[in-house]
Amino acid sequence: MKKSNHTRSRRVKSIVDCAFVDAADDTSLIMPEAKNFVPVWFLFGLSGSGKSYVGDVIAEARGWPVYHADDDITPAMRKALAGSQPFTDAMRDEYFMLLSDRIRARQAQAAPGQSLIVTQGAYKQRSRDYLQQQVPGLVLIWVDAPDGLITQRLDLRAGGITSQSAAALKQDFERPPRDSLKIVNDRAEEHALAQFERCREQWLTHQAQVI
Repeated sequence: MKKSNHTRSRRVKSIVDCAFVDAADDTSLIMPEAKNFVPVWFLFGLSGSGKSYVGDVIAEARGWPVYHADDDITPAMRKALAGSQPFTDAMRDEYFMLLSDRIRARQAQAAPGQSLIVTQGAYKQRSRDYLQQQVPGLVLIWVDAPDGLITQRLDLRAGGITSQSAAALKQDFERPPRDSLKIVNDRAEEHALAQFERCREQWLTHQAQVI
């Protein structure tokens, strides 16, 4: 993924570039170059924060499809995880180019009136910016949890990323801006769902700007 000077100097202002017709309907969002896109709620954060769990909770409550994008990491990324090594920028660039295509393909296949939930770590801000530039209607929501709870969840996992790999990756995580939409996943599913609904309402009513 090669970034032009234009890409490096510009962040997508998702709210400013949209017109809102009916805040009660996600599909009423209109963007200049993609008037009929399917909104994508992209949940990112540290391993063990519960992105997949929160995504499944939202998908079940709303009847929306969910795509757990960690299922499609590249062979090079899998090898790095197996060796408890952090990802390189080259690994991330390759992966997020592929991921943007996969998300757009799922947008094209979605039923009318449906949003799409996507979960993935997206540890680097430039990866998040790239996705927002490439995928119309993509809304970033940071899923977080207390460090002790994250460690506990990772230790209890029967499969997937190990706590050692997670610790190596954590060093690379770039915290998003303070005004980012956020879900703190530290209680029951009702709590996570209520936070998502607040994030969605903020987005649809211009009360928050997602970068």
